[in-house]
Amino acid sequence: MTHILFRPLSVLLPCLACAFATTPAHAGGTADAAISSVRLGVLDLTPTDGLVAGFDVLSAKPSLYASLNAAPAEYYAAGLPGPRMPATVAVAFGASGGTASTSGALADVAAHATGAGNLGDYGYAAASGNEEVRLTLHPYSVVTVAGHLSSRATRGDDIEHYDVVGMTSVSIVDANGYTYTQHTRQSLSYADWPARMAIEEDFTLAFANGSAEDQAVTLYFQTWSNVTRMAAPVPEPSMAALLAGGALWLVGLRLRGRMRTSKRQRRPIARAA
Repeated sequence: MTHILFRPLSVLLPCLACAFATTPAHAGGTADAAISSVRLGVLDLTPTDGLVAGFDVLSAKPSLYASLNAAPAEYYAAGLPGPRMPATVAVAFGASGGTASTSGALADVAAHATGAGNLGDYGYAAASGNEEVRLTLHPYSVVTVAGHLSSRATRGDDIEHYDVVGMTSVSIVDANGYTYTQHTRQSLSYADWPARMAIEEDFTLAFANGSAEDQAVTLYFQTWSNVTRMAAPVPEPSMAALLAGGALWLVGLRLRGRMRTSKRQRRPIARAA
Protein backbone atom coordinates (compact mmCIF):
# COMPACT_ATOMS: atom_id res chain seq x y z
CA MET A 1 0.00 0.00 0.00
CA THR A 2 1.40 3.38 -0.96
CA HIS A 3 0.32 6.60 0.70
CA ILE A 4 0.86 9.97 -0.96
CA LEU A 5 -0.28 13.43 0.03
CA PHE A 6 -2.72 14.77 -2.52
CA ARG A 7 -2.97 18.39 -3.71
CA PRO A 8 -5.92 20.64 -4.74
CA LEU A 9 -8.39 18.62 -6.79
CA SER A 10 -6.78 15.29 -5.96
CA VAL A 11 -7.55 15.69 -2.28
CA LEU A 12 -11.18 15.32 -3.25
CA LEU A 13 -10.83 12.10 -5.22
CA PRO A 14 -11.95 9.64 -2.52
CA CYS A 15 -14.66 12.04 -1.31
CA LEU A 16 -16.06 12.81 -4.73
CA ALA A 17 -15.90 9.13 -5.59
CA CYS A 18 -18.56 8.55 -2.95
CA ALA A 19 -20.83 10.96 -4.76
CA PHE A 20 -20.49 9.37 -8.18
CA ALA A 21 -20.84 5.59 -8.23
CA THR A 22 -20.21 3.12 -11.50
CA THR A 23 -21.30 0.17 -13.99
CA PRO A 24 -21.63 -3.70 -14.02
CA ALA A 25 -19.41 -6.39 -12.59
CA HIS A 26 -18.40 -7.65 -16.03
CA ALA A 27 -18.81 -4.64 -18.32
CA GLY A 28 -17.72 -1.90 -15.92
CA GLY A 29 -17.43 1.80 -16.62
CA THR A 30 -14.90 4.05 -18.32
CA ALA A 31 -14.23 7.76 -17.82
CA ASP A 32 -11.95 10.11 -19.74
CA ALA A 33 -11.12 13.82 -19.53
CA ALA A 34 -8.54 15.84 -21.46
CA ILE A 35 -7.37 19.38 -22.17
CA SER A 36 -5.21 20.00 -25.25
CA SER A 37 -4.01 22.54 -27.83
CA VAL A 38 -3.76 25.31 -25.22
CA ARG A 39 -2.63 28.69 -26.57
CA LEU A 40 -1.99 31.94 -24.72
CA GLY A 41 -2.48 35.26 -26.50
CA VAL A 42 -2.47 38.97 -25.68
CA LEU A 43 -4.58 42.01 -26.55
CA ASP A 44 -3.64 45.67 -26.03
CA LEU A 45 -6.21 47.79 -24.17
CA THR A 46 -4.40 51.05 -25.06
CA PRO A 47 -2.63 50.53 -28.40
CA THR A 48 -1.73 54.20 -28.79
CA ASP A 49 -0.02 54.80 -25.44
CA GLY A 50 3.37 53.46 -26.49
CA LEU A 51 3.41 50.72 -23.83
CA VAL A 52 4.01 47.16 -24.96
CA ALA A 53 1.18 44.80 -24.04
CA GLY A 54 2.11 41.31 -22.98
CA PHE A 55 2.78 38.84 -20.19
CA ASP A 56 5.65 36.82 -18.76
CA VAL A 57 5.19 33.14 -17.90
CA LEU A 58 6.85 32.58 -14.52
CA SER A 59 6.19 28.86 -14.08
CA ALA A 60 4.24 25.88 -15.38
CA LYS A 61 3.77 23.04 -12.89
CA PRO A 62 2.01 19.81 -13.90
CA SER A 63 0.69 17.45 -11.23
CA LEU A 64 -0.59 13.93 -11.80
CA TYR A 65 -2.53 11.67 -9.43
CA ALA A 66 -4.16 8.25 -9.58
CA SER A 67 -5.93 6.20 -6.92
CA LEU A 68 -7.86 2.98 -6.57
CA ASN A 69 -9.79 1.41 -3.71
CA ALA A 70 -11.04 -2.15 -3.88
CA ALA A 71 -11.03 -3.24 -0.23
CA PRO A 72 -8.75 -4.46 1.08
CA ALA A 73 -6.57 -3.32 -1.84
CA GLU A 74 -5.76 0.40 -1.91
CA TYR A 75 -3.34 2.16 -4.25
CA TYR A 76 -2.15 5.74 -4.71
CA ALA A 77 0.33 7.28 -7.10
CA ALA A 78 1.47 10.85 -7.75
CA GLY A 79 3.90 12.63 -10.01
CA LEU A 80 5.16 16.20 -10.21
CA PRO A 81 7.05 16.32 -13.52
CA GLY A 82 8.96 19.36 -14.65
CA PRO A 83 7.61 21.69 -17.34
CA ARG A 84 7.67 20.44 -20.94
CA MET A 85 8.31 16.91 -19.68
CA PRO A 86 6.04 14.04 -20.82
CA ALA A 87 4.94 11.94 -17.85
CA THR A 88 2.38 9.37 -16.73
CA VAL A 89 1.30 7.96 -13.38
CA ALA A 90 -0.93 4.91 -13.10
CA VAL A 91 -2.44 2.43 -10.67
CA ALA A 92 -3.89 -0.91 -11.70
CA PHE A 93 -5.75 -3.74 -10.04
CA GLY A 94 -6.83 -6.39 -12.50
CA ALA A 95 -9.21 -4.85 -15.04
CA SER A 96 -9.60 -1.65 -12.99
CA GLY A 97 -7.24 1.30 -12.82
CA GLY A 98 -6.53 4.98 -13.19
CA THR A 99 -4.04 6.88 -15.35
CA ALA A 100 -3.07 10.56 -15.44
CA SER A 101 -0.71 11.99 -18.02
CA THR A 102 0.79 15.06 -19.66
CA SER A 103 2.40 15.27 -23.09
CA GLY A 104 4.76 18.01 -21.92
CA ALA A 105 3.03 20.66 -24.02
CA LEU A 106 1.53 23.63 -22.19
CA ALA A 107 -1.44 22.47 -20.05
CA ASP A 108 -1.83 19.31 -22.12
CA VAL A 109 -3.20 17.00 -19.42
CA ALA A 110 -5.51 13.99 -19.34
CA ALA A 111 -7.11 11.54 -16.91
CA HIS A 112 -8.52 8.06 -17.53
CA ALA A 113 -10.29 5.62 -15.19
CA THR A 114 -11.70 2.13 -15.70
CA GLY A 115 -13.77 0.14 -13.24
CA ALA A 116 -14.77 -3.51 -13.30
CA GLY A 117 -16.26 -6.15 -11.02
CA ASN A 118 -13.00 -6.62 -9.12
CA LEU A 119 -13.66 -3.29 -7.38
CA GLY A 120 -15.89 -5.35 -5.10
CA ASP A 121 -19.08 -4.37 -3.31
CA TYR A 122 -17.86 -0.81 -3.11
CA GLY A 123 -14.74 0.58 -4.74
CA TYR A 124 -13.50 3.22 -7.11
CA ALA A 125 -10.77 4.01 -9.62
CA ALA A 126 -9.86 7.64 -10.23
CA ALA A 127 -7.24 9.88 -11.82
CA SER A 128 -6.49 13.59 -12.08
CA GLY A 129 -4.16 15.44 -14.46
CA ASN A 130 -3.53 19.12 -13.72
CA GLU A 131 -1.28 22.06 -14.53
CA GLU A 132 -0.80 25.39 -12.78
CA VAL A 133 0.57 28.26 -14.87
CA ARG A 134 1.69 31.47 -13.15
CA LEU A 135 2.30 34.62 -15.15
CA THR A 136 2.75 38.36 -14.80
CA LEU A 137 0.35 40.40 -16.92
CA HIS A 138 1.67 43.75 -18.12
CA PRO A 139 -0.31 47.00 -17.64
CA TYR A 140 -3.31 47.56 -19.90
CA SER A 141 -3.04 44.04 -21.31
CA VAL A 142 -5.50 41.20 -21.81
CA VAL A 143 -4.35 37.59 -21.69
CA THR A 144 -6.43 35.10 -23.68
CA VAL A 145 -6.52 31.37 -22.98
CA ALA A 146 -7.80 29.10 -25.74
CA GLY A 147 -7.76 25.37 -26.30
CA HIS A 148 -9.78 22.19 -26.66
CA LEU A 149 -11.41 19.98 -24.04
CA SER A 150 -13.13 16.63 -24.06
CA SER A 151 -14.82 14.37 -21.53
CA ARG A 152 -16.54 11.02 -21.74
CA ALA A 153 -18.43 8.74 -19.35
CA THR A 154 -19.55 5.26 -20.40
CA ARG A 155 -21.23 2.39 -18.58
CA GLY A 156 -21.70 -1.17 -19.77
CA ASP A 157 -24.77 -3.41 -19.64
CA ASP A 158 -25.13 -3.76 -15.86
CA ILE A 159 -25.53 -0.02 -15.42
CA GLU A 160 -27.17 0.01 -11.98
CA HIS A 161 -23.86 -0.94 -10.33
CA TYR A 162 -21.75 1.95 -11.60
CA ASP A 163 -21.51 5.73 -11.61
CA VAL A 164 -19.04 7.39 -13.98
CA VAL A 165 -17.81 10.97 -14.38
CA GLY A 166 -15.25 12.72 -16.57
CA MET A 167 -14.65 16.41 -15.85
CA THR A 168 -12.49 19.25 -17.17
CA SER A 169 -12.02 22.71 -15.69
CA VAL A 170 -10.07 25.80 -16.80
CA SER A 171 -9.95 28.81 -14.50
CA ILE A 172 -8.21 32.18 -14.19
CA VAL A 173 -7.40 33.42 -10.67
CA ASP A 174 -6.19 36.92 -9.83
CA ALA A 175 -3.50 37.98 -7.35
CA ASN A 176 -6.03 38.00 -4.47
CA GLY A 177 -7.09 34.40 -5.07
CA TYR A 178 -10.40 35.39 -6.63
CA THR A 179 -11.55 33.15 -9.48
CA TYR A 180 -12.18 35.70 -12.19
CA THR A 181 -13.56 33.28 -14.75
CA GLN A 182 -13.96 29.52 -15.08
CA HIS A 183 -15.00 27.05 -17.76
CA THR A 184 -16.07 23.61 -16.51
CA ARG A 185 -17.54 20.70 -18.42
CA GLN A 186 -18.41 17.20 -17.23
CA SER A 187 -19.81 14.01 -18.67
CA LEU A 188 -21.96 11.96 -16.29
CA SER A 189 -23.42 8.48 -16.48
CA TYR A 190 -25.21 7.29 -13.35
CA ALA A 191 -28.63 6.21 -11.99
CA ASP A 192 -31.21 6.54 -14.79
CA TRP A 193 -29.05 8.81 -16.95
CA PRO A 194 -27.93 7.57 -20.39
CA ALA A 195 -25.23 4.90 -20.48
CA ARG A 196 -22.91 7.22 -22.41
CA MET A 197 -22.24 10.95 -22.44
CA ALA A 198 -19.45 12.72 -24.34
CA ILE A 199 -18.39 16.35 -24.79
CA GLU A 200 -15.97 17.82 -27.34
CA GLU A 201 -15.55 21.59 -27.58
CA ASP A 202 -13.17 24.50 -27.92
CA PHE A 203 -12.90 27.15 -25.22
CA THR A 204 -11.62 30.72 -24.89
CA LEU A 205 -11.21 32.70 -21.68
CA ALA A 206 -9.72 36.14 -21.05
CA PHE A 207 -8.45 38.29 -18.19
CA ALA A 208 -7.79 42.04 -18.40
CA ASN A 209 -5.33 44.14 -16.43
CA GLY A 210 -6.70 47.68 -16.67
CA SER A 211 -4.20 49.12 -14.20
CA ALA A 212 -0.84 50.80 -14.73
CA GLU A 213 0.93 48.08 -12.70
CA ASP A 214 1.96 44.52 -13.45
CA GLN A 215 -0.53 41.98 -12.11
CA ALA A 216 0.00 38.38 -11.02
CA VAL A 217 -2.37 35.86 -12.62
CA THR A 218 -2.65 32.09 -12.20
CA LEU A 219 -4.19 29.70 -14.70
CA TYR A 220 -5.47 26.31 -13.55
CA PHE A 221 -6.09 23.41 -15.92
CA GLN A 222 -7.70 20.35 -14.30
CA THR A 223 -8.97 17.00 -15.57
CA TRP A 224 -10.61 14.36 -13.40
CA SER A 225 -12.04 10.91 -14.13
CA ASN A 226 -13.77 8.54 -11.74
CA VAL A 227 -15.52 5.17 -11.89
CA THR A 228 -17.25 3.92 -8.74
CA ARG A 229 -18.84 0.52 -8.25
CA MET A 230 -21.59 -0.23 -5.74
CA ALA A 231 -22.76 -3.82 -5.86
CA ALA A 232 -25.85 -3.03 -3.77
CA PRO A 233 -26.56 0.64 -4.44
CA VAL A 234 -28.87 2.55 -2.15
CA PRO A 235 -32.17 3.09 -4.03
CA GLU A 236 -32.45 6.65 -5.26
CA PRO A 237 -35.29 8.44 -7.02
CA SER A 238 -35.11 8.70 -10.77
CA MET A 239 -34.52 12.03 -12.45
CA ALA A 240 -38.16 12.10 -13.58
CA ALA A 241 -39.31 11.55 -9.99
CA LEU A 242 -37.05 14.30 -8.71
CA LEU A 243 -38.34 16.73 -11.32
CA ALA A 244 -41.96 15.79 -10.64
CA GLY A 245 -41.45 16.14 -6.89
CA GLY A 246 -39.85 19.55 -7.34
CA ALA A 247 -42.71 20.69 -9.57
CA LEU A 248 -45.32 19.56 -7.04
CA TRP A 249 -43.44 21.35 -4.25
CA LEU A 250 -43.39 24.59 -6.25
CA VAL A 251 -47.11 24.24 -7.05
CA GLY A 252 -47.81 23.69 -3.35
CA LEU A 253 -45.91 26.83 -2.43
CA ARG A 254 -47.83 28.83 -5.01
CA LEU A 255 -51.20 27.49 -3.84
CA ARG A 256 -50.39 28.28 -0.20
CA GLY A 257 -49.35 31.77 -1.25
CA ARG A 258 -52.66 32.30 -3.04
CA MET A 259 -54.62 31.03 -0.02
CA ARG A 260 -52.81 33.46 2.28
CA THR A 261 -53.48 36.31 -0.14
CA SER A 262 -57.17 35.37 -0.37
CA LYS A 263 -57.52 35.28 3.43
CA ARG A 264 -55.90 38.68 3.79
CA GLN A 265 -58.30 40.12 1.19
CA ARG A 266 -61.38 38.74 3.06
CA ARG A 267 -60.42 40.23 6.41
CA PRO A 268 -62.59 43.23 7.47
CA ILE A 269 -60.84 46.56 7.41
CA ALA A 270 -61.04 48.53 10.65
CA ARG A 271 -62.04 52.11 10.02
CA ALA A 272 -61.08 54.97 12.23
CA ALA A 273 -63.96 56.58 14.07
